[in-house]
Amino acid sequence: MRLNKRRTQLLPMLLDLSTAGLILVVAPQAWAQEGSDNEPALVDEKYSLKADRDALKALRKEIPSARQAENDEKAFMDQMMMDLSKRPAEVRSRFNSILSKKRTQFNKDMTKARQDFTRTQKKERDEFTKEQAEARKSFGRRKATGDERRDFFADLESRRKDFYSAQKEKRDAFEADIQDKRKNFNDYVKSRTDEFNQLHRDYSKRYDESKKALSDQKKQAAEKEKQLQEKLEEEYSTIKSKEPTRLGN
Repeated sequence: MRLNKRRTQLLPMLLDLSTAGLILVVAPQAWAQEGSDNEPALVDEKYSLKADRDALKALRKEIPSARQAENDEKAFMDQMMMDLSKRPAEVRSRFNSILSKKRTQFNKDMTKARQDFTRTQKKERDEFTKEQAEARKSFGRRKATGDERRDFFADLESRRKDFYSAQKEKRDAFEADIQDKRKNFNDYVKSRTDEFNQLHRDYSKRYDESKKALSDQKKQAAEKEKQLQEKLEEEYSTIKSKEPTRLGN
């Protein structure tokens, strides 16, 4: 009972602390969730715009992974819009810079995936070609009838066609998967950019209001200082206008 009560008390603390520090997280084989826990991830977590949650890892075990990712991304946006001392142009520049790094990472990973796939298929082709060459060499040592030769080479050709047909299917499936990942990534970026633009408009308004309030405060402080100085000078003038009091010898 005490443990459950303790967890119940700690969960709100986790949500309140969700805006802790900003980092670029790289977590292979993890997924940035959107929506319910059962929905598939839109992009790999390494491309997700999110805040650092490692300090709260023990408490986060109590929260579903989809809600964790949602909180992380909300914390990222909150962190971007928190410091009103930064000009709106600086905030946008920082967001674009982070987004650019994510895109570079994504493109780099897709390029590597394609290189690895091409390398694997080439190795398979080399091994298949070698097997066929050895089969022809071994068959050539035998005395075979015309029918045997015809059947052997027909079988060899059939296996060659099947092999290259299977390779093409694998290539098509790979390219389709790459296209899906790229579409999901672009959809994710658009979604986050739209969210940022909406929050940025509000940030710009708050920044202008804060800047105006600070300017008004400075004007008020300067006016008070001016009035105080004028009052002091007036009092000093009054004192100067009076006859001095002579002290007896």
